[in-house]
Amino acid sequence: MTSLTIAFITAMLLVVPVSAQELGYVDIPEMPGGIEGERFSYSNTGMLLLGVVIESVTGGSYFDHIRANIYDPAGMTRTDCYEMDCPADDLAMRYYQDPESEWGWRNNLYEHTIKGGPAGGGFSTAPDMHRFAMALLAGELVGEESLEAMWTEQSEVPYGYGFSVSGSPAGKIVGHGGGFIGINANLDILIESGYVAVVLANYGGAAAPVSTRIRELAGRIGRE
Repeated sequence: MTSLTIAFITAMLLVVPVSAQELGYVDIPEMPGGIEGERFSYSNTGMLLLGVVIESVTGGSYFDHIRANIYDPAGMTRTDCYEMDCPADDLAMRYYQDPESEWGWRNNLYEHTIKGGPAGGGFSTAPDMHRFAMALLAGELVGEESLEAMWTEQSEVPYGYGFSVSGSPAGKIVGHGGGFIGINANLDILIESGYVAVVLANYGGAAAPVSTRIRELAGRIGRE
C-alpha cells in the first residue's frame, strides 16, 4: 500500500532539521495572542516547542523518542518523518492544482517542510493510524488518567491536550485534522461507538468532506 501524506499539524518551516532543537533557530515572528489564561488559540509554534521540550528532557532526538515510544509500541511500521531531498521508498507525492503549470498540477516540495517534525509534515498510512488509535484506547501509550486529560476540553473551545474534542450525532469524537497545500488528513476516534475513521489525502481539502460524511453515517448507524 502506498503511503499517503499525513499531517496532523502543519508548519511552514523550510529547513532540514537534524533535531527539533535546530528548528528553534528559525525566526518565526509571532505576536502574543493575549493575556495568559485568557483564551485559547491553536499554535503550530507551540507544537514545535513541545518537540524541543522532549529533547531537553530526554537528552535525545525527538525523532528517536517518538519512534521508541509511539510508533514501535503501536506497531506503526510505515510511519515516520523523511528528508524529502533524499531517496525514500513508497512515499506519496503531494499535489495541488496550478493553472500556470502545463500539467495543471504541481507538487508541494518547495512549499512545505523538507523534513517533518513536531509541528507536522510526517508520513503514515490508514492502517498505521488505526493502530495508533487502538493503542491509545488500549492504554498502551499513556495511562488512563493522562488519556482522560488529553480527551477533555481544557478551554472554551473543543480542544484537549493535543486532541480535538467534539460532540456529534455519533457521540463524543476525539482526534485531529491537518491540512496544507497538497495535504489533508483527519483522524476521528468515536469513543462511544468504537469506530475509528482515518482519511488521508495527498491533495489539499480532500479529506475534510469525507470525514464529515463518515461522521454523518456513523451517527445514522447509532440511531438505527
